[in-house]
Amino acid sequence: MIRVLISAAYASIRAGLQSLLAGAQNIDVVSAVSGSGELQNLIDEASPDVIVADDDVTDRGSLLRIAVESETALVLLSDDREALKQLIGIAAPGWALLLRESDSSEIIAAVLSAASGLITVDSSMVMQLAGIALGPSSAIYGDLPDPMTTRELEVLQLLAQGLPNKVIANRLNISQHTVKFHVAAILAKLNAGSRTEAVTLGARRGLVTI
Repeated sequence: MIRVLISAAYASIRAGLQSLLAGAQNIDVVSAVSGSGELQNLIDEASPDVIVADDDVTDRGSLLRIAVESETALVLLSDDREALKQLIGIAAPGWALLLRESDSSEIIAAVLSAASGLITVDSSMVMQLAGIALGPSSAIYGDLPDPMTTRELEVLQLLAQGLPNKVIANRLNISQHTVKFHVAAILAKLNAGSRTEAVTLGARRGLVTI
């Protein structure tokens, strides 16, 4: 059995993750904590194989430190692309970065992968991963963004309306995975750190109306 410890600031998120993982084969949820403070006190006693954490930017550094020091694999659920840069630099035995909207099958697969010492990155972040590997002088992170495609502009406009990927997919009659790729491309081309920042930068460039 893979021993999983859940870390999330909100009780509702902890309960949701516990419910999601409780029915998975070969996974045993041993405990749930509200953040790195409780995690530090419980990590030795709980002895988890994998920490599944809902990302808290203010607590992320401490969480990563605990994962590294305890040699525990980590699955981080986050919408902040800066998290990928930090995860690449850590020496955890295995890790995964998924979007918060990932479904149960994706999270369970990430837990199994991280427990096996593998690295998993959400498909929508592949372009960002390439940008990190190529460095800031690459086309992805150049001074001027690549031209937006018609579809990317459509997605950006729907992001400006605050719509989640599932609704955007339905509006455009495309899959959620395709939406994720478009969002990743938009973030990379605008050099934006979040969907909100992408909308703001897009509006400044006249690419989207708010």
